Amino acid sequence: MKYIVVLMAMAWVSQSASALSCLEIKRAIEGHYFHKGYLDLHIKYDKFSDALSKRTFDNFVERFDPGKLYLLKGDFDYLRKRYERKLDDQIMQSNCTALDAIVNRIAKGHAKIKAALPAIIKAEHDFTIDEKMQLNRKELSYAKTDKELRERWRKWIKFQLLRLKSATLGLDEARNKLTKRYQLEQQRFDELDDNDIKAAFLSSFANALDPHSDYFSMDELEDFQIRTRLSLEGIGAVLRSDEGFTIIQSLVPGGAADKSGLLRENDKIIAVAQAKGSAEDIIDMDLREVVKLIRGKRGTPVHLTVLRGSGKKIQELNVKIVREKIELKDQAVSAKVFELQTEVSGTQGKKFRVGVATLPSFYIDFEGRRQGQKDYTSSSRDLKQALQRLQGEKGGIDALVLDLRNNGGGSLDEAVAVSGLFIDKGVIVHDKLASGEPRAHHDTEAGVSFAGALVVLINRSSASGSEIVAGAIKDYRRGVIVGGSHTYGKGTVQSLTELKGVPGALKVTISKFYRPAGASTQKKGVAADIALPSFADDLEMGEKFLDNVLAWAAIKPQSKFKRANKVDRQKLAWLATRSKERVDSSEEFKQLLTKIAEFRKERETENSVSLQAKDDEQADNSSDKDSKDTTATAAKDKDGTGDTTEDEEAKDIIMHEALHIAADYAKLLAGKKPVKIVEIKELP
Repeated sequence: MKYIVVLMAMAWVSQSASALSCLEIKRAIEGHYFHKGYLDLHIKYDKFSDALSKRTFDNFVERFDPGKLYLLKGDFDYLRKRYERKLDDQIMQSNCTALDAIVNRIAKGHAKIKAALPAIIKAEHDFTIDEKMQLNRKELSYAKTDKELRERWRKWIKFQLLRLKSATLGLDEARNKLTKRYQLEQQRFDELDDNDIKAAFLSSFANALDPHSDYFSMDELEDFQIRTRLSLEGIGAVLRSDEGFTIIQSLVPGGAADKSGLLRENDKIIAVAQAKGSAEDIIDMDLREVVKLIRGKRGTPVHLTVLRGSGKKIQELNVKIVREKIELKDQAVSAKVFELQTEVSGTQGKKFRVGVATLPSFYIDFEGRRQGQKDYTSSSRDLKQALQRLQGEKGGIDALVLDLRNNGGGSLDEAVAVSGLFIDKGVIVHDKLASGEPRAHHDTEAGVSFAGALVVLINRSSASGSEIVAGAIKDYRRGVIVGGSHTYGKGTVQSLTELKGVPGALKVTISKFYRPAGASTQKKGVAADIALPSFADDLEMGEKFLDNVLAWAAIKPQSKFKRANKVDRQKLAWLATRSKERVDSSEEFKQLLTKIAEFRKERETENSVSLQAKDDEQADNSSDKDSKDTTATAAKDKDGTGDTTEDEEAKDIIMHEALHIAADYAKLLAGKKPVKIVEIKELP
């Protein structure tokens, strides 16, 4: 199960709501004359089938026992046999007894573990033994016996004691902290009411439809509304909960975490501390509770303990992030020019100018547009102005790199408008509901803002709107797509429906996106024309790795479009060959490829963490003192006076190769021979 929350706002204000009844669950699923339900709206499913029942059952059980720490295999098998293919029949008869039966069986496991935990925590754990604990809970099976389950808990407690002991004064204090933590966790479980259980079921059902459908309780609905405001406060990160771990899914461009350089995608946050408080473990904590700990007022610090890496190189880091307000301008378009010095037969040649326009998101001031303001903020307007400036400066630009890396999307209208800056009228994207014909979204504005050599830079975090732009550029043969092997692969559209007579709202996937030529961006994303080495290609990042993902598909295009034909197979093959020659001969790329190979080997051989204590020096390095050192190093890196991280190194050499490709592409379009680039300099 994966749940996503954006950490960008202050803590929400809880709203009271009436409790969900089993009849209201049925109405939310199948619809009612007051409102439409999931099965009325969803792009694929219109019936609560046995297959959906099975996935819903798995989701519901996993929600209450994500680490397989409370149910034995016999318990799970008993519940599965009785309910996994019968939830649909029972719920459609307004019968929710199965939900209580499942939670009650898990509650018995809680009671058993509650009695055993004090002895496990107080036991003399041998931290000199180099034993391992499986981190990937999906690969774990349920324990068959109480003895096996207790051993799993022994390792789990030892892991947490080892982590706490390295950041506290001693083992006794670590034991006290852990005892309090599990008392609090048990209290949260004991306080679950009927409404919590039914809301969890609705969410489990929605997640069984696809990974982006969900149910929002009244509290969660308000939380969602907070996240959509333009003025936001917090660390600026998108989190997901997976198998009991809180994982950083992405960093918000311009946010505190992004600017600090201390956090990375796929970092696991395992503890949170406030400015003057002690660290609170968050493993297995509900994601909304984690959000409450991390959110806070602008200018206040939050300390995060994270696990980074996999295999033998799992690191534990303590980082300090100062919460701040994320202004829209921090996520706005930025543009600069790189000057490429050429060399011909050993002699200095012409200087080549390549513009780089970075677009972090497809943003728009919806309220300003609604009010008819002439100067409302929009990404397409900002990009158009940036292109005019780049071309209007002395020397202009010979080519352009449009950087869409880490752009997770935004406004559909803006994605269409941005595409139109490079395409002279025509269909940009289709969307199609479960019923009805595909609907085409067109660029209706004549002319383009830039007609020259265009390189679109992507990575695995380029999603949604970024995929619309990249797909349109590719189908129109307007430019060259460069970067990771493919984009994220989110090609679906969600609607949010507030319910009448039922507390909360339904978030439902209602349609898919299709490129101008008819291929969906769903699951497969948009493939790069020239793929460059990337760590992300070895990570489980992207739509295809999510549970219950919708399939790729294609449609017959509803609108004809005129291709620009600025690129073809022959040109791409030539550009790719030139790029490969540079990559193969580059020491920087060789080092990156070596690191990727090592990373790949480690992931294949081991996915566990050591339960052996570090020496004193290593323990000191994971203390709060190290948090200050890490922050100082990051500040040096931003000034160019310290060592850069692997990600920063990769980012630099990927951009430099994109500049080389842009220069080659411009020469190719002009019918001139390629030149050798000997120096790249960013102009002020």
